[in-house]
Amino acid sequence: MSGADHLIANVKQARTNVLRYWDEMPESTGLQDIMSYARGWYACRSEAGTWALAPSKFVGYANNDPDTYLRSHEERDGRITERLLRRWFVNILPSTPLHDELMNVLAGMFARSGKTPNKRVHLHVLESDLTVSASSDNEESEQAKEALLRRITFDPEVLGGRPAIRGLRISVSDVLDLLAAGVSHEEILTDFPYLEADDISAALEYAARAVDHRVITPA
Repeated sequence: MSGADHLIANVKQARTNVLRYWDEMPESTGLQDIMSYARGWYACRSEAGTWALAPSKFVGYANNDPDTYLRSHEERDGRITERLLRRWFVNILPSTPLHDELMNVLAGMFARSGKTPNKRVHLHVLESDLTVSASSDNEESEQAKEALLRRITFDPEVLGGRPAIRGLRISVSDVLDLLAAGVSHEEILTDFPYLEADDISAALEYAARAVDHRVITPA
């Protein structure tokens, strides 16, 4: 196995790969030709403080470069790199200010290459690059979370009234079980084409709210 076949081992390598892809993509027609296939995009701050993004299969392998990526991206498994990158990256909820900011950057990059992003794009940011939001941003974030929760429905005639996704016959617990088993967002959306990326975020938000309560133990 060559060095290029090894997964990255630390956050420094992840950052290096994101910045390398971002710097070299504008000059590589090969990278531009396949960029629309990528769904999972990973972001970090450049030295100038601007955002740089790269797909998971570029970020997740050590010693990556455009030539290596173009030769091997079809054989490499995005599920493996997505699981690995969870160590250092945070998933960004749709309809939040940061998600909108990153999507604008990504859309601009695609537009310059005459391409459009995949409709099932999901975004992640290097945890160390996240900053504390201002109070106004926090309010917008809470509004976005409330919008996600409206996707969770309760109908006695659907799944016996258990929390479900938009009245569909797939429950919140079904989605959470898949995630707990290591199934990526990308795989879930492929296996259940009637689901949307926001549905997965809604299930996670519902679960977070459900467990965020005080537990009182009798004396």
